[in-house]
Amino acid sequence: MSWQKLDKTQSTGILNHIAMVSDPHLFSGGNSDASVKSLPFYQDYMVYRITNYATLPSFSLDFLSDGESFFMLDGSPSPLNIVNAKGSLYLSESTVIDYVAFYLANIRGEDGDIYLINDIEALPFIDSLANDQKIDLQEKHENPTVMIDDKTNHFIVSGDLYYDGTLLKAAIIVDSTGQLEIKPRDMIMTSKPETVQFRGESQ
Repeated sequence: MSWQKLDKTQSTGILNHIAMVSDPHLFSGGNSDASVKSLPFYQDYMVYRITNYATLPSFSLDFLSDGESFFMLDGSPSPLNIVNAKGSLYLSESTVIDYVAFYLANIRGEDGDIYLINDIEALPFIDSLANDQKIDLQEKHENPTVMIDDKTNHFIVSGDLYYDGTLLKAAIIVDSTGQLEIKPRDMIMTSKPETVQFRGESQ
């Protein structure tokens, strides 16, 4: 799941589509380009990243798209809910961890960003941790695992999360529609025990 830069012709086509769903002055073929990344949990949709280099610093916007319809990832659940409702979501034991990581990376919770910790060194906040916190995290970190609830057929992803300045171990319940419910279990460094639910209305 790495980004692949589109050539000039492909980028121009994508930018023309993007102009219809966002500010048409934000991006143009002369100062912007497009990249794409496949997503194993979507059958027909990929994520497109449009970058404008005319500003300092440059900025990017991400969109979910099947090549025709584009839904900007704006921090709300709506874009994912819309795509999921189209029947494009494919969840399995091999794809659900990637889905949870993608969902959390693109949905902003009430208390801020939430990250599913897989690669510790790739975490955006890793440099802000004190040395003893890094050591504590490295010693206690476990890679995410998946099980299926026999009664509900929901996936349960067990893993470490960074949430509201707190490092915790949690169970993330994922239903067949792609909705998430987070149930904290053990705090790695500090404590803030609450159930976190993500609900959003499709538009």
